Amino acid sequence: MRVLKTVKSVSAGLLLFGTVVLPGIYSPVAFASGEASEKAVNDAKAERPILDLAFLIDTTGSMGGEIEMVKKKTKDLVAKLASGKPAPRVRVGLVAYRDRGDEYVTKVFPFSDDIDKVVKDITSLSAAGGGDTPEAVNQGMHAALNELAWSKDKRASKLLFLIGDATPHIYSGDYKWEDEAKNAISRGIQINTIGCNGLDTSGTAIFEKIAKLADGKFEDLAYRREIVSADGKKETLITSGRGTYKLKAGSEGAWKAGARELEAKGLAVASPVAAAESSILSADFASVPGRMSSAAPARAGALARSRSGGYAGAGGAGVDRGDSNLDEMMLNAAKAKLKKDLSVDYR
Repeated sequence: MRVLKTVKSVSAGLLLFGTVVLPGIYSPVAFASGEASEKAVNDAKAERPILDLAFLIDTTGSMGGEIEMVKKKTKDLVAKLASGKPAPRVRVGLVAYRDRGDEYVTKVFPFSDDIDKVVKDITSLSAAGGGDTPEAVNQGMHAALNELAWSKDKRASKLLFLIGDATPHIYSGDYKWEDEAKNAISRGIQINTIGCNGLDTSGTAIFEKIAKLADGKFEDLAYRREIVSADGKKETLITSGRGTYKLKAGSEGAWKAGARELEAKGLAVASPVAAAESSILSADFASVPGRMSSAAPARAGALARSRSGGYAGAGGAGVDRGDSNLDEMMLNAAKAKLKKDLSVDYR
């Protein structure tokens, strides 16, 4: 009864603060309040691991398919990454790059964990400009590393995806990709480079070196298309790098694993006829204004011959750059990074 009387005598002013002290009891009694609830949410958020995930993407005219893929898949990508245990807080940043003489050289969208804002930022992008093959990769890298506010929290894992189909444009006095890659890894930022259809051998070599310097990985995107062979059978082809592969029957659902892994597992075989078609299309940057080479007429004849050699259903389809394994590639890389850095589990 003494305790009850004491409680009744506590002033209303103390109750407004959400805590009273009962005589004879060691600790305060906390009452639920909006302030306490908000503090609990903030404390829980502060304890979560952080993933700073940035896209550095070429937005010149040939990159429309890949840009659309990023637009469509980013929300799902973030949701899947946030499903780990412990659930990471995912912040997404974006840097678009073109080249000097275009509408812009770089365009930076800051990190945000508001996925709707991120999707809105990405949706504002479109593919335009370019013309000559090299693009402002060096300036894009510099902007991504210095204009995005990368987390300094010890619980943060930092990953940058460089996505493009052209080698860096080398300008006098410009930033150097070698220096930018070294700067990235010195700050704990891993760079994974992704080669899109049309990236030539010199561009591939540079993308591989950037990834190696920044503790990352280089991969060629795989693009899928379905054709009808000369004998009327439906077949699935994937084009990756400078090769085209035919998937074995029954393995079509595994195509996003990429050409290298599928070939190693015996699930895909190189297709010489389709490879000839792929190299022709890749060399000429098919359907990209301003990028058709002087050898295009001769190659067009070779393309017609390759189609008449067994892939009648190929028609004018070529490589569908909107149907790639970009989403799967980024998801797997980000999961591996979180597991390695912060022991996030996705089982």
